[in-house]
Amino acid sequence: MTIKNVDEVRSHWWPRQGWRPGRLVYTWHLTFEHAPELHELARRYQDALAAIEGHNLIAAQWLHLTVQGVGFVDEVPDKQLDQIIEAVAARLGQLAPIELTFQRPVVIGEAVVLAPTPTDPVHQIWNEIREGIAEVTGNAPTAAEQAKGFRPHVSLTYFNTPGPAKPYIDALNAVDADVVSVNVDQVALIVQSRVLEPEWVYRWNLRTTVPLGAS
Repeated sequence: MTIKNVDEVRSHWWPRQGWRPGRLVYTWHLTFEHAPELHELARRYQDALAAIEGHNLIAAQWLHLTVQGVGFVDEVPDKQLDQIIEAVAARLGQLAPIELTFQRPVVIGEAVVLAPTPTDPVHQIWNEIREGIAEVTGNAPTAAEQAKGFRPHVSLTYFNTPGPAKPYIDALNAVDADVVSVNVDQVALIVQSRVLEPEWVYRWNLRTTVPLGAS
């Protein structure tokens, strides 16, 4: 599914179902702690956006590609989580590590994002995680933003004010950057919080990692 620039942006920080201050969620992410080239690419585009108001830039340590949620921590028993990890690990162990490339961001409804290529391997990871969760719980949850399909992306900034997309698109188009490649050999299960005013950021602690190709 191709991600294209929109004409108008909207705030990312609307009240999502179930979220409340301090509540934590388990979710599977690709995280990029050891991808300095991606950090530098993100910084270049973020610098171009910094003079524009109405958005919240994402620090390098919190760059991520959301893959699949599991559930709120207070609703997922420890034993069930362990079973999910085991089921997902068995499935991801059958997949080979992948290489993703990133270059030019896109302005979508709630964020400026970098879309990886190719997307098929990320969809395969997503499918295997969903199958692993369903094996344990009977059904994998579908996030609101995935209702129309899974669109892998790494957000660089979240909008906090509605308005035209053109200023952001123009600023991004002024940046000349090379393609960046990132090797992905594991998927992280994180414990995530959604921190609102004044920080406006997603933070997390690592629960565990599952390697690709372990089998």
